Amino acid sequence: MAAVNRALLLLLVFLFTIAASSALAKKEKPLTTVADLRYGVALYHYHQQEYLQALTELLIAKERGGIQGHGDNPALMEGGFALAYGLERYSASIFSEMLADNVPEKSQVAAWYYLAKMRYMRGDWAMAESSLAHVKAIGDSNKNSINALSNDLDILNINLAIKKNNREQAEAFLENSNLSDNALSYLYFNLGSLAAREQDFTTAIEYYNRIGKIEHSDDEFRALHDKAMTAAGYSFLLSGDYVSAMGRFSNVRVDSALSGRALLGYGWAATELQQYSEALKVWSHLSRASLADENSQEALVAMPYAYEKMGRDGLALQEFKKAEYSFKNEINRLDDVIANLSGDTLLQALRIENEDGIDWLTQSDTPQLAPQLSYLIALFSQEKFQLGIQELRALLGVQKNTVEWQQKLAFYSDMLQQREIDRDNKAAVIAQETLKNQINNIQRKRNDLALKIETIAGGKDYLALASGDEANLIRRAVRAKKAVSLPALREDDPFIEDTDEAVRWYYGMLLWNASENFSDRLWQAVKTLNSLDATIDELQSNYRNIEKILSAAPDLQPFRIRVAEANARLERQNIEVNRAVAASKEQLRQQVVSVLREQRLRVEHYLAQSRLSVARLYDKARLLQEQEAFAPNSPNVLSGEVDQ
Repeated sequence: MAAVNRALLLLLVFLFTIAASSALAKKEKPLTTVADLRYGVALYHYHQQEYLQALTELLIAKERGGIQGHGDNPALMEGGFALAYGLERYSASIFSEMLADNVPEKSQVAAWYYLAKMRYMRGDWAMAESSLAHVKAIGDSNKNSINALSNDLDILNINLAIKKNNREQAEAFLENSNLSDNALSYLYFNLGSLAAREQDFTTAIEYYNRIGKIEHSDDEFRALHDKAMTAAGYSFLLSGDYVSAMGRFSNVRVDSALSGRALLGYGWAATELQQYSEALKVWSHLSRASLADENSQEALVAMPYAYEKMGRDGLALQEFKKAEYSFKNEINRLDDVIANLSGDTLLQALRIENEDGIDWLTQSDTPQLAPQLSYLIALFSQEKFQLGIQELRALLGVQKNTVEWQQKLAFYSDMLQQREIDRDNKAAVIAQETLKNQINNIQRKRNDLALKIETIAGGKDYLALASGDEANLIRRAVRAKKAVSLPALREDDPFIEDTDEAVRWYYGMLLWNASENFSDRLWQAVKTLNSLDATIDELQSNYRNIEKILSAAPDLQPFRIRVAEANARLERQNIEVNRAVAASKEQLRQQVVSVLREQRLRVEHYLAQSRLSVARLYDKARLLQEQEAFAPNSPNVLSGEVDQ
């Protein structure tokens, strides 16, 4: 899968190369110029290796009228991303629409190349060849238009010829190409495999040996080297050169995933040379590995075969019985796994989690297979199975997002309800005229105060603005003044004149003091009046604002309808996604179960072979025992006591 991801990323790199060159050809602008914000955001996500977000930005921009000022670049990007994500039909429609328009030659080359790539991936060799013919026609008229794509075209042409079993054509393309060692390594292996299928083992070995001569530090190409050496070993084995076969098998790394296959082949080559002890060394090591490996299964029956060839029938019988026991246990284990492999158990076994920031084009470092399913490595490495897992992981992500959006919509609904309640509360304040009554009460008090101030100022009533102790003294002085003026009191009190003078003097002093502070007190009263005016203005402003809010506030009903419709869509989508998740799980389960059943049939075959061998050795022993009556000194074959 890493190779597939790498190839897709290289496709996207090429896409941006073509896009940039097309933009420069159309407009003489620096590379940093971005005429449309959406395009810039898409480029940002691309360079951050956030490919899904980049595609999302392009789709949003397309929905809202498209990206202006960048020619065919957005369409090339969208088609390239869609192809990389496996949306072949959608991608093909984009490139077909581009080709239907009058687009520059470089854009035509990119579109035809992508169409050829998609048709090749679908196994439509004839249409892939037709698309490449269009690219060639453009290149014949203008070679510069395909310069950036020449290596990719060579690789695709060679692989297409190999798929068509046309080795001569593939070799002709290879001879005229100028490819890197990395690309050549894969092409050599594919050509070697084609030659091996044609039983031309000499040519196959030649191509495999070319890979062995290329130095690689990358683990991916080291694995390819191991695969080539293993294939070369079996080619030598099938052609009868057993010594060379052992040499090639020995070049496979011990920690390689192909070491088991190489060890098995090494043992068979040694057996053909009658080097049974050498074969037993590697087969014994291989037989101790997990039976999930079919090479270990074959090694279990190959070991007693070697013992039998050495004349050690007793050990052979013992090893066949051990193999029979191991195969029976393996069958029981496979039955248990098949019976329990469903639903979430499958997700746990395949280490499938929700799509959460995981991109299909980003290689995951997370272990992708649980130990109990290690015999599915071959299936798991297949691109189709990986795409199924990626699809299920994406569906689980959509399922998770759907639930999250349902929760968000519930929040939005609550928020609208709260706004409605708040609006109702404000409307109630207006309806009950609470605020308006408050304003009116304050206005009346203000008017009363204004009239009082005007009366006091006009009549210069100095005593009217007195307060506190002073006002109390003035009231007492006024009462005393009235009292001394009573006739009855003046007739009965001989000292009334003195009292009257004292009261008039005290009253005059109070009046003088009040007159001294009158201006200041009058100013304070006016200040209070102004403060009431400001308060009234503020309250009236608040009242008008509330009225404005209530009259100008948007109608919440359309929002509630939109939320309800979105919620209904999410409900339907949730049902569809759940159904798709269940179908995807079942599809993966069927693939896994199919492989497990094939594994079970293979183990059953080895089990039957072991049982037949045990029966055969017992028959052989019985015949020897019958012969012992005539040769009593003969050794017991089943005891293992034979010459070494």
